[in-house]
Amino acid sequence: MKLLQSVFFFLAFSFNSYGLIWPTPNPAFAKGEPIEAFVQPTVSGNPSSGLYGMVRNKGTKFHEGLDLFGIQFDAKKEVLDSIFAVLPGKVVHINEDSSKSRYGRYVVLLHKEVGLNFYTLYAHLDTIDDKVRLNHLVSEGARLGRMGNTAGGYTIPEKRAHLHFEIGIQLTDDFQSWFKSQSYETKNWHKNWNGMNLLGVDPLDFYQSIRKNESVDFKSYLESLPRVLAVQVRSHGMPFFIQNNPSFLDANGLSKSQIAGWEITFARYGIPINWKALSESDLNLKPGMDVQLTHYNPDYDFGVEPALFIKKDEGIIPSTVLLLNLEKLLF
Repeated sequence: MKLLQSVFFFLAFSFNSYGLIWPTPNPAFAKGEPIEAFVQPTVSGNPSSGLYGMVRNKGTKFHEGLDLFGIQFDAKKEVLDSIFAVLPGKVVHINEDSSKSRYGRYVVLLHKEVGLNFYTLYAHLDTIDDKVRLNHLVSEGARLGRMGNTAGGYTIPEKRAHLHFEIGIQLTDDFQSWFKSQSYETKNWHKNWNGMNLLGVDPLDFYQSIRKNESVDFKSYLESLPRVLAVQVRSHGMPFFIQNNPSFLDANGLSKSQIAGWEITFARYGIPINWKALSESDLNLKPGMDVQLTHYNPDYDFGVEPALFIKKDEGIIPSTVLLLNLEKLLF
């Protein structure tokens, strides 16, 4: 076991200078092997079904993460793989009760780069280590727990035990208020770390970008994503998202009291990558509208992520996905 973990760390560090490591002991990605060597498929058996994107139910259901299978088993064929923190961070959420989330038992870490806060999420864990405690700092490579098949509301067969791994950004620090406004019948057990408040990107694409030296960190990766559309939104004040991620702010000298709205540019995966504060005279909204699409890339091939805009009649309008995320961002 110790020898295998040592090999894992050597391989994990060998493909990047960022300090980013792989979250499981499987060295296949670091060795450049195909996805069949590390991605856990659904019952379909198609490895692409374990990737990020519209990969479930014949391309109609979105999967916001990367599923990774285990390589270490005991005599009963139960998976033994340790799960590791991929970057230094702070433990911001621990869910020990698998019945309270479709993630099962899961841990969320918060990571910081200059002007940016982002999360990594480790789900379906069999166990969470006792040393993993809320608000404690962990280093890259710290053991978080053991891979498993826990899940609330559905069953993952033991033979398909895996890690569901996510990386992305948090939308709001007042998710509970938004959640209550939607009249959901279920309870929000996870406060601001509910999956509905997390906007993930493609983990494998990020890792590949780091390995190819196309990005040097998560911030530069986000900044490299293609811009898809921009909207103007009537909203006063400074939203939590831009306070939490000031690197996305396009400063134009307006004071907080002068802000009447925002022009928000969205990158691939729906990341609100650029925010420009607007005065009342800057807003160019049609009468009775609080959200208006200002420009978009009509040739953009979304590929794996849900569409941010849709065609209606002869025009283009924001999608339901985009409007819901705007609600959370500006609630």
